Amino acid sequence: MPAKSAARAKSLRALLKEEIALRDHAEKVAAMRRALPPGDIVKEDYVFDDGRRKVRLSELFQRGQNELLVYHFMFAPKDTKPCRMCNMWADGYDAVAPHVKDRANFVLVAKAPIAKFQKWGKSRGWKNIRLLSSFGTTFNRDFEAEDADGDQWPTISVFTKDKKGVVRHQYQKFALLKSDSYRGIDLLSPVWNLLDLLPSGRGDWYPSYRYT
Repeated sequence: MPAKSAARAKSLRALLKEEIALRDHAEKVAAMRRALPPGDIVKEDYVFDDGRRKVRLSELFQRGQNELLVYHFMFAPKDTKPCRMCNMWADGYDAVAPHVKDRANFVLVAKAPIAKFQKWGKSRGWKNIRLLSSFGTTFNRDFEAEDADGDQWPTISVFTKDKKGVVRHQYQKFALLKSDSYRGIDLLSPVWNLLDLLPSGRGDWYPSYRYT
């Protein structure tokens, strides 16, 4: 490894100090999240379509696990293609799903009919993540992943189920972090984190369906 200049070494030490502080703060936030009081009880046992049968929300807690991650995938019945950003997220989720599912159940839910959703997933080569359709239900609207015009919003929800079978909506994270920032769920995709390591940063880059 080439020798570092004094100025560069000083800058790297300062950067490391801030990176450690950032890590410590992220752990503090994660602890606050874990310490949240029990979430609101989900009174409706929503019904989804997985292409073979109808499955209820309460049935998504499988393998004795009492936690469920739901990514609200932006793909409305009227859309010809899903959101490019959600598509990038899902490409990554499909790869890591086996690891995540060792700890918790993990599904993608779209408002598009299941045949349309599965056709898209097949074109992407998704094999590991479970795809569900909420078509014909108020699930997306009820959890603020859909507006009054039927447009979808990128969101991730965490549900829990206790020993009595009570399902709760424990946590939710929106892409909209504040009025002028859509970086609320950036940490859930390694793409942004990798681009942030570059000298050029992420810039105004936006994902595409295909690249040449």
